[in-house]
Parts: sequence; structure tokens; C-alpha cells
Amino acid sequence: MSQSIVVKSFAELAEVLKLEDLPEGSTTAAEEVIAQPAPESPTTDLADLLAELETASATLAAVARRDQEARALALHDLEQYDALVARQREAESAHRRARQVRLESEALIAAAFAEEARIAAERAATVAARTEAAAETLADRYRQEAEQLEAQLDLERLLAERRRQEEAEKAKAAEAETARRLSGAIARAKSALEAGRFEEAKGLLGALGSEFPGNPEINSLNIMIAQRELAVKMSAAEEVLWAARRELRHDPAGTVARLETLDVEGLPEDLARQLFGEWARACSRLCRDREIAEPLRYAPDPGRGAVIARESQDGSYVVVSALGMGPAWQTGSIVGERQVRRARPLR
Repeated sequence: MSQSIVVKSFAELAEVLKLEDLPEGSTTAAEEVIAQPAPESPTTDLADLLAELETASATLAAVARRDQEARALALHDLEQYDALVARQREAESAHRRARQVRLESEALIAAAFAEEARIAAERAATVAARTEAAAETLADRYRQEAEQLEAQLDLERLLAERRRQEEAEKAKAAEAETARRLSGAIARAKSALEAGRFEEAKGLLGALGSEFPGNPEINSLNIMIAQRELAVKMSAAEEVLWAARRELRHDPAGTVARLETLDVEGLPEDLARQLFGEWARACSRLCRDREIAEPLRYAPDPGRGAVIARESQDGSYVVVSALGMGPAWQTGSIVGERQVRRARPLR
């Protein structure tokens, strides 16, 4: 039967557990529990933080609004300053003109021969002198008012702010004009595309592409044009292919002529191979009909090639027909030795 022990203090607990017998530096589980600090409870919750953030945001908006009002008022004062300076310059110009008229009138008074001329010049001199004095007074008043207003304003800062706003307005207007021009050009390209005028549409988009690289609407239209062009090309190729199959036995020369005019660039590989096969068969039949000896077939890429043959036993190889080989492979063109070595007999 175990004996229960009652302890009344941490000192008695230490004696019971014999803590003095433990190695130096070691602690008991009880001491570890006692030594661990109690977790601190958060003093502020998320709702309080969000409320403070909302208050700060509202304060910021109010400050920004008041700052905009102060800016508008200051720019209005700048407009008043500009108006005073403009009036001052007008008064100074009137003063110079009146002085000139007065001097001319005084000169005429001194030199007038007729009494009527002298009297008229005196009247003009009087009006000019009165105008000169009044203009000088106005110019002085406007100058003083402008100087007083200038003393109240941070003129350099206001001028810089006005320049900034003017530049922003110009940039905004230029951006709007660019958007208008882009929209108009895209609309014209779409219209040309719908009408089947692919080259016109590509020309319009090509000019835009250099100015607006990466524009998604331009890229989308270019893809649509390529798809439409391919669809038209495939339709034409399929039509020629079926016609070639019908007419091959009766008119191999006509079949070859129709096939070699096709643009096979970008056609699906299966369709390109079918066209090439019909063209090769038509060329073979044509060579037999014309008694062309030992024709060769040169095919550097799938769906593209040329049939070549000698014009004479010791002569150079020339092109009999070509499909998808470009303008350098015209009928009758001389073929290079490298191409001849890569050619194979036409069957």
C-alpha cells in the first residue's frame, strides 16, 4: 500500500523530489513547466485594425480633396495674375502709341502752314496726351496689383503646376487621338478582311503592328487573316486537285499547267502531298507524250519539287515543270549540278 505525502510549499516539494541529487544543469519537468512564460493574448483584433485602416483611408481622401481645392484656387489666382500682366502690357502699348501720336501732332503743330491743320493737330495732341496719361496711370496700377498678387503667390511653383497640367492634357489628347486612329485602322482592316481583300487588310495591320507591338486585337486579326487565306488557298488547291484527277488522262499538259500555278506554301502536309503526287504523275505522262528521255524528279521538301531533263544528250538539265519552287525555277531554266545530283528518276 502506497503512502501519500502532503507538501505545503515548493521547498518541501524540492526535498521530496530530491532535486539536489540531479546533475548540474538539468531540470525537471515541473521546473520546465514553471519556467515557461504564459502566452500573451493579442491586445488588438483584426476588426480594430480594419476600422483604423478605413479611418486612415477616409482621412487620406479628405486631405487629397482639400489639396485639389487648394490647387484649383491657387491656379485661379495665377489666372488673375496673368490677366493683370496682360492688361499692363496692353496699357503700356497704348501709352507708347499715344506718345507717338502726341509727338507727331506736336511736330505738325510746329510746322503747319494752314491754320486748320494746326488746329486739328492741336486737338489730336490733346487727345493723345490725355490718352498717354491715362494709359500710363492704368499701366502703373496694373503693375502694382500684379506685384502685390505675385508677392502672395509661389509663382514658380504655380507655373510649374500649370505646365504639368498642360502637359498632362496634351498627353491625354494624344492618347485619345492614338486610340481613335487605332480603332479606325482596325475597323478598316476588318472591313477589308470581310470583303476578302487580304493584302489590303495585312497592309493596314502591318503599319499598325510596328506602332502598337503586341496589341491583342491586331494579333487576333492577323491570325484571322492567315486562317482565311489558308482556307481560300486550300479551297482553290482542292478544286485544282479534283480537276487534275479528272483531266489527267485526256490533257496532261493542261493538268501540269494548272497544278504548277498553285501556291502550296503553308498547305496542310496531306493536301500538299496529294497535289505533289498528281503533279508528278501528270509530269510523267507529259514527258512520255513529248518523248522526253530520262526525266528526273528533284524534291527538296515535302510537297515541293521540279521535274528536270536534258534538252540534248550532252546538254544541261533544264526545268520541265516545277511546283512550289519559286520564280527561279521557271520552265526552261538551267538546273545546277548540286540539284541534279540530288534528283531521282521520275516514274
